[in-house]
Amino acid sequence: MSDLARLVRSSRKLATLCLGAALAFPIAGGALAADVKIKDGAVWKGDVGAKVRVTFIDANGKDATVTGEITKIDASLATIRVKLDGDAAAAGKKPTEKLLFWRDIRKLESIGAAAGAAPATPGKSDTKSEGKSDTTTPATRTNTTSGAGAAGGTAATLTAPDGKRMIFVMPWEGTVGIGARHEELEAIGKEADKYGPGQIIIIQVNSPGGLVTEGDKIHETMGKLSERHRVIAWIREAISAAAFTSLHCHEIYFMKVGTLGAITMFSGTVSIKGAELQAWLKMVGDVCAEHNRNRWIGEAMVNSEPLLSYDRDETTGKVTWYNTLQGKYKLSDEKQNLTFNAETAVHSKFSQGIADTVDDLLATLQIPKDSVVISDVGYKIHKDWQRTLEQCKEAKSKLMNDFQNPGGSTREAQIGNQINALKEIIKWYKKCYPGMVYEAPNMPPDVKMLEEELDRLKKELANSKNRGG
Repeated sequence: MSDLARLVRSSRKLATLCLGAALAFPIAGGALAADVKIKDGAVWKGDVGAKVRVTFIDANGKDATVTGEITKIDASLATIRVKLDGDAAAAGKKPTEKLLFWRDIRKLESIGAAAGAAPATPGKSDTKSEGKSDTTTPATRTNTTSGAGAAGGTAATLTAPDGKRMIFVMPWEGTVGIGARHEELEAIGKEADKYGPGQIIIIQVNSPGGLVTEGDKIHETMGKLSERHRVIAWIREAISAAAFTSLHCHEIYFMKVGTLGAITMFSGTVSIKGAELQAWLKMVGDVCAEHNRNRWIGEAMVNSEPLLSYDRDETTGKVTWYNTLQGKYKLSDEKQNLTFNAETAVHSKFSQGIADTVDDLLATLQIPKDSVVISDVGYKIHKDWQRTLEQCKEAKSKLMNDFQNPGGSTREAQIGNQINALKEIIKWYKKCYPGMVYEAPNMPPDVKMLEEELDRLKKELANSKNRGG
């Protein structure tokens, strides 16, 4: 069959614009030892592998305690990871790990056989690096100077001019998996790596959601990226897959018109149910908890049934979350999935602030504009991919026409023109797969179908020439 239109019609049904289940959160190795500065200025000295008891401030602003084994100490992001004690291993399941920011830790002590580490002892707080109360993540309180030697980071090969700091801003726009992909997130991370760990990466999100298959890749990419650098989501529109991506960031800021939420996953045209839904609720909740957000927030974004409300102490600013409607401020009431606007996000402290321009955002972050250099590499990464998508769209339309309506006065000439068009189409698969497969007119997901058609046409051309001879 040599009609490309029939090949297109025979392709598998494309993924719907929703979000799929994600991979396990990646855990990278950390430093072998470090001094952990906790909330009251005390210092804990110990190694990865130490058995510890940690008292910390949870997402509801209350004290909580866990025991387990430290699996990573990251000085560049002021975090530790603890593999929690429990029956997970005995049940044959992956042990649960808890990400804790240094500033949220009230008490850290070694226990058991690994108690050789020194307990947390009073020390002088680094008040010089303190940020705004309740609006600054621990990453802002750590030394992000470029250079080698930071725990879990890579050695710097570049430095910002005049002793300033680099800030990377990258627009991330369009359908997730097409215009907004994990490849661009990886690319901006590699650029930041050149200056050492702990750089500030601002992802300017403007997306209505995306493809099932991209959610897995984004989860893995963002997990690794947020371990190396301070990653900030700056929201204009972040729905479904884009909201899930944003939840992986250390901080979330909104534009005045910003919206974020409605993380729905579909199977075909029907939203998932049963065990699949429960697994997805847990996944999104876990991502929230990993980044010190209440897991109920993510669950209310996934499904309309989970209830969500909160109280806010207007004197202290403390927010208390409920998975019921008992709170004064109600966000999810069984009618629709949770979607934040800028006002509700800031009032509930889901977001750290509102900014419409880069200068406004820097001011909200309490970063003097004259102390940083805004890298243009993120804008270039975005622009290059958007240009490639546009070129792909134009080329695909022309090449499909050339294939389906080949010029030439003889059958051999027509087959030759079809072969040339198909070769170019296959090249575009390698250069811009999303543009070829996910944007109309949709091409077959598997390029092998086209390669087989190309081989068939070559044989037909050879046989035609032989017969003519």
